[in-house]
Amino acid sequence: MPEVFPGTGHRWLVDFQAFRVELHFESDTRLTYTGVRSDGSHGASETVTIAVEPVRDRLFLVTWQEADKTTVVHLEDYKTDTIVTHITGPDSSFSIFHGTMTRLS
Repeated sequence: MPEVFPGTGHRWLVDFQAFRVELHFESDTRLTYTGVRSDGSHGASETVTIAVEPVRDRLFLVTWQEADKTTVVHLEDYKTDTIVTHITGPDSSFSIFHGTMTRLS
């Protein structure tokens, strides 16, 4: 039986040090991400359709494309509460960030 994705139904604060974001996994296929400013207030947000693939015990590959054609690939480790994101911007820029995840709800 496939492993249940532990993000579903929860909100997570992700700190990439260069930026912070709140991830709300509304379902196994729907995510709303919201920027979090340095003072803790919320910034811009977008709801996207995601694909979730289990890699190993509590490790998942989560991918999506944003409205502006930015593509995002997350490697989310729910055993260590860490995350690696690979982002390709609409201008073909490419960035990698490592962060920590804290469950909010």
